[in-house]
Amino acid sequence: MEKFELNPTEYPLGKRIKKELSLLALLIIILLFFVGINVVYLTTVLFMYTLLLLLKRNRIIYKIEFNDSTKELKLFYYYLIFFRGSENINYHKTVYKMSLKRYGFGSAIETLELFKGKILVGEIRKEGKWKWTEDNINNLDKKLTIITNSKIT
Repeated sequence: MEKFELNPTEYPLGKRIKKELSLLALLIIILLFFVGINVVYLTTVLFMYTLLLLLKRNRIIYKIEFNDSTKELKLFYYYLIFFRGSENINYHKTVYKMSLKRYGFGSAIETLELFKGKILVGEIRKEGKWKWTEDNINNLDKKLTIITNSKIT
């Protein structure tokens, strides 16, 4: 079994809360400035932000395990800041791509996207929020290339 893991200092609870809720705090401040205290607007913003956090693109992948005996890839991630989840993907259903992606107004970040068939499971970034080291991503890219090439032959 081969394992790739994000450095644990990158995703402690305090850091997850600070990074994920900073946008919500900014939205609430802007809303209070323009609208004042309005329960309907504040409730709507909280509800929409919770839905946004539930999107699969917001999964914080912190560990990936390759099990060659069962031919499965297991992803471990956080969603909604506090909750842990995992996803098993058979090698023959694993699809991935490495590309530059834009997040907000920032510059493009090299991102490895993992798919279960055609469904996005999660993303791993080289820079910015929840970044992995370049060595880890390159090794992960090599391992995924071996898996995807072995299912073709």
